Amino acid sequence: MIRVFIGDPTFTEAYHRAFRAFPVHELERPAQYFRRWHEQYRCRVIGDQVEFACEEDYTWFMLRWA
Repeated sequence: MIRVFIGDPTFTEAYHRAFRAFPVHELERPAQYFRRWHEQYRCRVIGDQVEFACEEDYTWFMLRWA
């Protein structure tokens, strides 16, 4: 498990790009949104950190969005 602090400048830029690209469905609750986020990007947002299950998921995320 890898936890990345959102304050890291490189990760923050990638995170915000992914966040802007992820659509919000009408009348969707935050729990539903973050469940879809977890399924799409294979990570969970926990406060000011993002948790990845394995290093490959983190690497994929950074290669795609950084």
